[in-house]
Amino acid sequence: MSDSIYIRLAGPLQSWAGAAVTGNIVRTEEVPSPRSLRGLLAGALGYRRDEVPEWLESVHFTVRQDRRATFVDDFHTINQRTGEEKFRRRLLLAQGMKAGSAKNLVFTPDAQGGTSIVNRTYLADTEFIVRITAEGRTEEIDRALRSPRFSTYMGRKAFPAVFPFYLGVGNSELIYQLPAISSHGDQGKARVTIHEFVQNHLMAPSVKEVPTVPDRQAWLKAVGRDLKRRKTVTA
Repeated sequence: MSDSIYIRLAGPLQSWAGAAVTGNIVRTEEVPSPRSLRGLLAGALGYRRDEVPEWLESVHFTVRQDRRATFVDDFHTINQRTGEEKFRRRLLLAQGMKAGSAKNLVFTPDAQGGTSIVNRTYLADTEFIVRITAEGRTEEIDRALRSPRFSTYMGRKAFPAVFPFYLGVGNSELIYQLPAISSHGDQGKARVTIHEFVQNHLMAPSVKEVPTVPDRQAWLKAVGRDLKRRKTVTA
């Protein structure tokens, strides 16, 4: 049975945006996608956007949702950049295009050339446990996630994960065995949702029962008993 790395994604807000038709309407997915998680992992490993190695495509993710999310809407405005018109005029002329239209001289997400109203949706007050499995790369990924090279965040830089983010290393079956925190403050069973991906496609979720603990302190103790946390050694 191979070992996997476990992380926890929890915080006031998360944004796992999928494909968008226009730049001023951005919807979050219900769960973190493999593409988003590979981006988080690449940043932790220290890779920049144009340096992501191909082996990350073979990393397998399983997402367990311990707490159901609430979707919230965010509206804000974006104005065209000051002084942008002169630069864009020169660029259009160099390309042999017309530069007389105001829409051609400014850029906003809705391509209307003025102030844009941007609508985004976020996930609020949810909690995910992510199992990361990569044959031959376990130690490298574990080292990166316990001491990331670049800051890790949940879809947007304004949305960092709360403590604890890095949980440790353990066998792959622990995704179905780690406890959840009881909503009633007692011990018993809770139902969690497991999301599996096949070739980057989200499959139908399954529901599993896991043991519960009364509070976060008891949860940390249980997770610390089941998962190994290696010490970070700095040069």
